[in-house]
Amino acid sequence: MLRHTLALVLCGALVTTGCATAAGPRIAQAPVTPQDKAILADYVQRLPVGSRVRVEQADGRSFRGTLMKATTQAILVQKNTRVPEAPVEVALDQLTRVTLDQGGSSAGKTVAIGVGAGIAASLGFLLILFATLGD
Repeated sequence: MLRHTLALVLCGALVTTGCATAAGPRIAQAPVTPQDKAILADYVQRLPVGSRVRVEQADGRSFRGTLMKATTQAILVQKNTRVPEAPVEVALDQLTRVTLDQGGSSAGKTVAIGVGAGIAASLGFLLILFATLGD
């Protein structure tokens, strides 16, 4: 009986796990002050045109794209989308953060994730198999 319960709990855990992505900011962000705006304007103007950036807006939305132009009032970014879109101009008043996008993943990291997922799936299958055949 205990094995059946454990097998059901493990199956439920495997099926119901979700990812941790969620829209909107994780914590409340303070409003942008004029001094922060000046610092942000200076920062984005120093970024080279063509840099891949991640733009986070005050309303919680964010997107990735290529910096096309930066002025003291706004930035112009070409979004990274599957279907081409017109460049987006975002006022500095609406921004909370602009960061350089470093690319994210390397080949070694991708291989390690694949190996880990394969081992976890195999172990889960074996545990369920042992629980059901152990009776």
